[in-house]
Amino acid sequence: MLRRVIFISQSRAEGMRGRPSRALISITAPSQPPAALQDNWHSVFRIAFDDADLVRFPDDDPGVRPLTVAQAASMAEFVLGLPPAVGTLVVHCKFGVSRSGAVAKAVAQCMRLPFPDYNEHNRFVFDLVAGEILAKTHPLDNA
Repeated sequence: MLRRVIFISQSRAEGMRGRPSRALISITAPSQPPAALQDNWHSVFRIAFDDADLVRFPDDDPGVRPLTVAQAASMAEFVLGLPPAVGTLVVHCKFGVSRSGAVAKAVAQCMRLPFPDYNEHNRFVFDLVAGEILAKTHPLDNA
């Protein structure tokens, strides 16, 4: 059963040894190669989107590829499908601040897990991921 969610930088994630009790969400930019992760993670979910916060900056660069609803839904399915043996979810992005912070905070908040008081996250990503988790766990509340 998921008990903890942490967010870290890509370089730290690449140096972290996987464990069967840990799952990982690996966030990279579409223009970057996938993270070089070590083996032995229970499961790894790889996703690519730019750090575009359409809540704070709605007129962001048109060439930017923000998180989509479909991607957020896939992430929610991954998280909600983790087996009880997985106690820790690790989320990484390039610097371990905005995108990973948003996903980790959304997961922790929706699943009522402890999480630090953190507000440097990407609000657009947070809203999409939290919305998809809640839609899948409380579908009538979002009708």
